[in-house]
Amino acid sequence: MSPENPQDTPRRGTLLEAENGPAIEYDETGLVLHLADKVVEDLARRLGGKVSGAAAETVAETGDDAPVAVARGAQPDPGVLGDIDAWDLQEKGDWYRFMARLPGTEGSRHYLRPRSGGGIIAETGGAVQGLFGIGGGRHVTTWPSPPRFRHHVVMAKAPSEGEPERRVENLRETSGESALGDALIARRHDAYRALPLIVTGQDLLPPGPEDVPNEVLEGLSDRLTRFQAVATSLGKSARLLALRVAPGPDQAADSISDFHRAALAQLDAISAKVPVADLGKIRFLTVTDSGAWWQHEADANRPALEGQYQLILRPGAHHLIVAAPGYMFAQDDLGQPTQAAALNRAEMEAYALEADLARESWTCPLLYLAERDGDVIRATFKSDDGLVLDPADPFGAGSAAGFALAGTEAGIASVEIASDDPGAVLIRTNGVLTASAGADSLRLDYAIGGPARVQSVENFPPACGALRDHWQAPAPDGSMLHRWALPGSLELR
Repeated sequence: MSPENPQDTPRRGTLLEAENGPAIEYDETGLVLHLADKVVEDLARRLGGKVSGAAAETVAETGDDAPVAVARGAQPDPGVLGDIDAWDLQEKGDWYRFMARLPGTEGSRHYLRPRSGGGIIAETGGAVQGLFGIGGGRHVTTWPSPPRFRHHVVMAKAPSEGEPERRVENLRETSGESALGDALIARRHDAYRALPLIVTGQDLLPPGPEDVPNEVLEGLSDRLTRFQAVATSLGKSARLLALRVAPGPDQAADSISDFHRAALAQLDAISAKVPVADLGKIRFLTVTDSGAWWQHEADANRPALEGQYQLILRPGAHHLIVAAPGYMFAQDDLGQPTQAAALNRAEMEAYALEADLARESWTCPLLYLAERDGDVIRATFKSDDGLVLDPADPFGAGSAAGFALAGTEAGIASVEIASDDPGAVLIRTNGVLTASAGADSLRLDYAIGGPARVQSVENFPPACGALRDHWQAPAPDGSMLHRWALPGSLELR
């Protein structure tokens, strides 16, 4: 070989060699790159190509638009998924598609995992569905166990600092939103119906009646964007099932009207972040918050409890679904719902949401009219079924079943369902119904206050009642769920 004679220069050679063979070679056409399978797969994913067969080739465009021959890798081995019992691995756009036997209620079926890494989801039909929530205190309680349908109920969130970007992640703990998703999936599973993929997430709302902080709204907006991205990458549409909200004592204002205005403003602000044209109708799903078990001062609780009542009666332009009153769910010694209570709450929310999606009525008994005739008060409730005064009084409402009179010295002697109207309650007083000194009006309360509570194994808020309708369904903990009446307060007419 002589530098003076170009004819002596070899036309092929190796510039860089690895243990498993040449990495960079050259020939008369230029450089030849031998890329690792993982690199080829990543290039194919980015270009929307499909890797199949060791001999296949594709062309990737470099930054200077020069075509570079890229050798495609062999059909991926299930080992790229990790140490799971998987088989029949295929590539489907940005996803691996495979059969597997995985933990959880799903068992053996087709699954998907992003080729860039992340969680494993079940392959499902129809739109990807979303369940998100904003709330404080009792609303954002979680417990350290994944959903039963852990590959149908997942999250898509911004990574924490130092974490890689993931399109979808499996949940390691259960929140109110994922418990609701789990309950919806379980009901369809038991009925052998199609099981959707549900993306969930929640954001903490700080205490106070002020506007929703911008960072909370931006967090919700980011979750919705990522939710849509998951659906798009799967070639599906995104459908928002519901937004769980929890205006209550954590957002207590100085007055009932202030609470009502603040709650409406919060719903307005949240609605403004939802792309309705893309995700569909906004359904706000709530459970009235009756406060913690030690909050026994009716006057202190009244702005929040009556404010929620006003929000139910006048939700503005918002579609508000009230699943249940919060007093039916047990709390721990910190005033947070127990795990069993949170699962019961998810069941009630699932029944309410399914009814709304099917355009069926779901109405927890709601105080609508309070009229007096001598020492008898007729309280008429809006309800889907006849009323029942539960003799078991499971929440300890007392002999008045949660009813109380405000603005008078008179008390309640007896409470019964009206014989001429199954949707009305007759309340007899033990004194003359006259206004107390300084009282603006006489009012009938239901589940607004109650006697002081002593801590017990199962704590229920003292703002509770014993009135419900005839609807019932089995609860996850083996008890029976009922549709209890919502807290309310009306001026006597």
